[in-house]
Amino acid sequence: MAITYEANSEVTTKEIIDVFLSVGWNKNPDDILDAFKNSYYITAREEGKLIGFARAITDGYYYLNIYDVVVRPECQKRGIGKAMMDQLTTHFRGMYMFLTSTEGNEAFYQRCGFIPNKTALWIPK
Repeated sequence: MAITYEANSEVTTKEIIDVFLSVGWNKNPDDILDAFKNSYYITAREEGKLIGFARAITDGYYYLNIYDVVVRPECQKRGIGKAMMDQLTTHFRGMYMFLTSTEGNEAFYQRCGFIPNKTALWIPK
């Protein structure tokens, strides 16, 4: 089955939440669609069903932060996450790109070209 990728395609709250729940992440359905609308994102669909997405926020000139790289568990290990990351990094080539990896996925992001940074800091929500 062919996977189709699209930038900033139409998505519904239910589709997004279903993908998050498939990997055990909880997001607020009341604001998740607005979060996507305020982002640049790549979707992955198989036979019309949303099976993954990767989203980013940027100033459009210098900096890009990547968030929520998510692929349904039954669709993982097929290169879908890598394809979405390749599309993001190609589209924003030339910018400083940052992300916070979920624990255990560091090797995946390193295969996407990211290197560890010892100076990153954050204030958790």
